[in-house]
Amino acid sequence: MKEEQKNSDREQTVADLEDSLQEEPREQSGPEEPSADGAGAETEKAVDADAAAIAALTAENLKLKDQLLRLAAEFDNYRKRSDRDMQSYISNANYDLMARLLPALDDLDRIVAAAGGGAELAALVDGINLLHKNILKVFQDGGLEPMQTIGEEFDPLLHDALLHIEVSGSEPNRVVEEHKKGYFFKGRVLRHAQVVVSK
Repeated sequence: MKEEQKNSDREQTVADLEDSLQEEPREQSGPEEPSADGAGAETEKAVDADAAAIAALTAENLKLKDQLLRLAAEFDNYRKRSDRDMQSYISNANYDLMARLLPALDDLDRIVAAAGGGAELAALVDGINLLHKNILKVFQDGGLEPMQTIGEEFDPLLHDALLHIEVSGSEPNRVVEEHKKGYFFKGRVLRHAQVVVSK
């Protein structure tokens, strides 16, 4: 009887061990995975957040594009307005210059009429001198100044040398003759003087 009880206890122990071995893998399987419903909800939230971010970026992109187009249009209008203003300024400047030259043209008409009417040579010369004086005054009032070159030291920024010649009694590198007068316009060289320079 004792042996039967021992066998029975052994069988019970073996059975208990087998049960415990079958239960252990279940316990070690780790935390339970979320249900399919929970995972779907989190995915939907992530997709909604991404869609909202994309919509916000698209709206900002459209806003910046609109601002850029407006700025480009404003700049184009400014450029066109500046061009019109410059053309108007040039036109007005030419208008003023023509108006100031009209008295000189009147003098020239009188000289031509006098020459055709048999006026004396001295009167014609006086008329030409008066015309020259009037034209020069108009130019000077507009900012034109003639260069003084004879006797000055040659300056390549002001003078164009046509010839270098030996001149007795003159220092070297001095302007001794002027073939074409040079002019300044408001302090800048408008035309270089064409000169002959001593060696």
